[in-house]
Amino acid sequence: MSKNKIVVREYLEGDEIDLSLQGLTTSSLPLKEMASLKKGKKLDLSKNQIVSLPDSFASSLGHLVKLDLSGNGLAALPLNFGTLSLLQHLDLFNNNLTNLPTALFKLKALKWLDLKENPLEYPPADIVGLCRNDAECKTCASQVVQFMKKENSEQEKQKQKDLENKRAKKEALKRELERLEELENQERKRIKQEEKSREKAKRRAEYEEKIRNQPQAKPDKLGKSVVVNENKVTAVPASKPTSLSSSSSSFSFVTGTLLAIFSLILLFLVMVVLLRVDMSRELSVLKDLTRDSVKLVAEHVNPLIVSFNKQLLHTAPGLQRSLSSAMDLLSEMLIICRDTIALGYSLTLQEFNSLKTYLQKTVA
Repeated sequence: MSKNKIVVREYLEGDEIDLSLQGLTTSSLPLKEMASLKKGKKLDLSKNQIVSLPDSFASSLGHLVKLDLSGNGLAALPLNFGTLSLLQHLDLFNNNLTNLPTALFKLKALKWLDLKENPLEYPPADIVGLCRNDAECKTCASQVVQFMKKENSEQEKQKQKDLENKRAKKEALKRELERLEELENQERKRIKQEEKSREKAKRRAEYEEKIRNQPQAKPDKLGKSVVVNENKVTAVPASKPTSLSSSSSSFSFVTGTLLAIFSLILLFLVMVVLLRVDMSRELSVLKDLTRDSVKLVAEHVNPLIVSFNKQLLHTAPGLQRSLSSAMDLLSEMLIICRDTIALGYSLTLQEFNSLKTYLQKTVA
């Protein structure tokens, strides 16, 4: 091992730097000094103790055309060894190399390569050859560079394939994530829709319950609405529809007219009895007058009943049913009255004569 710092310039002869047998190690390599001497295109590092080369070795010595690394304990070459693109002569005899980097395909200028005495597994022995002479070393250089070129091409294809597979997996993963996200959104929408449906059903149930529990108004005998509740009964004046005012007034007018007619008839009968006159002709006139009066009242009352019934049916169905029954009864009474007068004239005349005789006796 070299104990003193090596001055590389002192080992430069022409274009060759000879640092063989200097006990150099990986850590003691004077890379900066060797890189600064661009004139030294040939470098001899044989028979040292260099077991590995740093990456900076190839990147800083790209001007080399000849490199001798034989007799070291090299176990591997740096992966960027192909950056020594100007290299024509490479001696790797008697090292511990098991694999060579694929980057050797970049050494297109390489004309000579010695790989004897290495436990090489890659490239295979049929590519490396025996390297027993100069011709075989030249063949070794050519075959190794071509082999590495093919290997690099296959590696690039595999790398491209792996990259495509990686991209495909990434796209598949992205699609799967999008699908899961879509399913999540659909599930979220479904849950939200179910919540809306439940809320709507709840509001509907509350509304129906409120309608069932709402107090109902029923009219009592005094014309007031009785509000029936679970706790108390309250009488509320029933409202009168304004649309019935005209029909009610017309009905009242007809009723008054009918009462007035019957009052006049009664007055007429009293006067006849008091004046003691023959009642035959007057009763005949009374018969005609009563029949005509009933007919006239019926003609006026029936249309009013129909109109009044329609208005009640539209505004107050409950009240309409009650009044409809009363209207039917009134119509039947008018018909009975008319038929009674028409069919029972003789009996009526006899009754009036008997009444006349009784009254005359009483007055006498």
